[in-house]
Amino acid sequence: MENKIRIASGVKKIEVNDEGEFISLPVADDNFVVRFYRLMDGIGERAKEIGSEIPEDITGKIEAVEKVVAVEKETKREVDELFGDGTCRKVFGDILPSMDLFVEFFGSLLPFFEEYKQDRMRRMGKYGAERTGSSL
Repeated sequence: MENKIRIASGVKKIEVNDEGEFISLPVADDNFVVRFYRLMDGIGERAKEIGSEIPEDITGKIEAVEKVVAVEKETKREVDELFGDGTCRKVFGDILPSMDLFVEFFGSLLPFFEEYKQDRMRRMGKYGAERTGSSL
């Protein structure tokens, strides 16, 4: 008889559209988590910047719109790099998402990280010093 183990990888599959497509969220991968939060912070900063730089009347101010488009294209590239090619198409459809859509997307993923953190703390609590006899 073979001895086998299987470790739960901590990957959440999240359905993101009506066609049943999903993205994978590796919540147990601390490297991914760091990259996620860094990108989320960057998106928040970019959204604030764009909001303060765009004039209320953009008529005849195509340069301002082009700057926004360039920032959104870069953000789309970074999101696809983090989550995998095609993520933005799955989540947003065939558009160039605005910064507010990126902010909404990242905000909607935060509860999955919180849920994993709570589960992780509960599981790790089983291995406390009083339970295992460790003095560490």
